[in-house]
Amino acid sequence: MIEPYDIFLRAEAIEALRGTRGNPRRQIATFINSLASDPAVSGDYTIKDSTGRVICIKIVGSYAVTFLADHPAREIKITDIRSAEHA
Repeated sequence: MIEPYDIFLRAEAIEALRGTRGNPRRQIATFINSLASDPAVSGDYTIKDSTGRVICIKIVGSYAVTFLADHPAREIKITDIRSAEHA
């Protein structure tokens, strides 16, 4: 079995997650936890940052979760969680 990746959330993403309640919070948390065991998940949208890294945006319910995988470090970094209407 492959060892799970570590998950890191930016402070802003933590605050956004804390601001959600009920089913949306559970859906987002379930998605984030799933990334640890399946880090190859692609987003619904992808962009590249200024260094060429692929940034994924996954729509989870009515929220957009922005993340990137650092495969050599075996880490997933959650950089943003916001209403999908404002993503």
